[in-house]
Amino acid sequence: MASVTPVRRASGYGYRVQARDENRRMRQETFYGDDPKKVETAARQFARLVDRVGITEASRIRDARTNASGTGSPTLAAFIDTYLDKSSGLLTAVTDGTREGYRRMAEATIKPHLGELPVNEIADDDVARWVQWLEAQPSTRDPSRPIATKTVRNHHGFLSQVLAKADARGLRSGNPARGTKLTRTRRHQKMTVLTQAEFATLLHFIPERHKPLVLWLAGTGMRWGEATALTWGDIDRDSRPMLAHVDKAWQKPKYGSGRVLGPPKTAAGERTVSVPDGLVAALGEPGRGDALVFATAKGTPLWSGSFYPRAWQPALDAANDPARCAEVGLTPIGKRPRVHDLRHGHASWLIAAGRPLPYIQKRLGHEKITTTVDTYGQLLPDAQQGDVDAVALAMAGVLPSTVSDAQ
Repeated sequence: MASVTPVRRASGYGYRVQARDENRRMRQETFYGDDPKKVETAARQFARLVDRVGITEASRIRDARTNASGTGSPTLAAFIDTYLDKSSGLLTAVTDGTREGYRRMAEATIKPHLGELPVNEIADDDVARWVQWLEAQPSTRDPSRPIATKTVRNHHGFLSQVLAKADARGLRSGNPARGTKLTRTRRHQKMTVLTQAEFATLLHFIPERHKPLVLWLAGTGMRWGEATALTWGDIDRDSRPMLAHVDKAWQKPKYGSGRVLGPPKTAAGERTVSVPDGLVAALGEPGRGDALVFATAKGTPLWSGSFYPRAWQPALDAANDPARCAEVGLTPIGKRPRVHDLRHGHASWLIAAGRPLPYIQKRLGHEKITTTVDTYGQLLPDAQQGDVDAVALAMAGVLPSTVSDAQ
């Protein structure tokens, strides 16, 4: 840690900040001024910056601020605060929750490393070093794993939009975050698709009171937050086929923990989903129109944080236990899907049945068809067979004949 000590000179006291650099050499910066309290405050602020980013980087930031002191350029931290302030009008068309999420991003990763730099002094190298640091951080949810690539993209994307706005306002020239190369990594959570038989095995071990919810998730492809926000009034039993209207979902609140009701994840998420009669019948007798379809025994919202350890995890354990499965004449599934994978399974069943991707896009609430194609395109049986047929035709003269060729 950096040390702060007073130093005497003819005109009075100053303060010296000392710390070892990345090469373990002792370095120091000295602060002087006419007001002892202001000088000490500046020295201690610098020491805190040294503790965060090292004395070499802290000294560079101090020099940049000194060079920019006559330009009127705000620090990045100050500009971010202005950018996120509703009254500034710089950030529009976002919810309060999104605005608060951006604020947390800035406080967690951007301000500690770049916040002290004047916004017009930030260069490509500064952003590159910050990205390298960010990619080396552990996941906040699971410290044994590296930070998710999506998280890095989100934080980098926010920094880029802030710098782009600073450029548009004439506070700097260009956007040094644009075009920054991010390390491509494998997704830690791969899609796990259950066959109908595997789903039936898993469903067998789901507690009875939660089976309607699991059936609904697999039968509609709804997201957890959409399904658990569904009320009885959202289900139209008189139409043929029966319909479920999705116009709300549980979201993170602006402050604190828990969830609040808001619109679905995207504009396309507000949709109507057709539902088999048997799936609606599995829900049991309907309640009041404004009552939740899936709730706790007390009628309160059902959270994934309690459902997963109490219902989903034990069912997965049982569905993968050879002894438990043998007792009821079932085959272990050999997979450990997430609850969200029921949505992927739903899409895969539709694809296997020959449903066109645009229909699946609408049913799942994807805003763009590219999302549907990128996520599920590899499951298309016609595409897979078409590739095989094309390769077989091209290599017909060199490949050995098989039984399938003769047929």
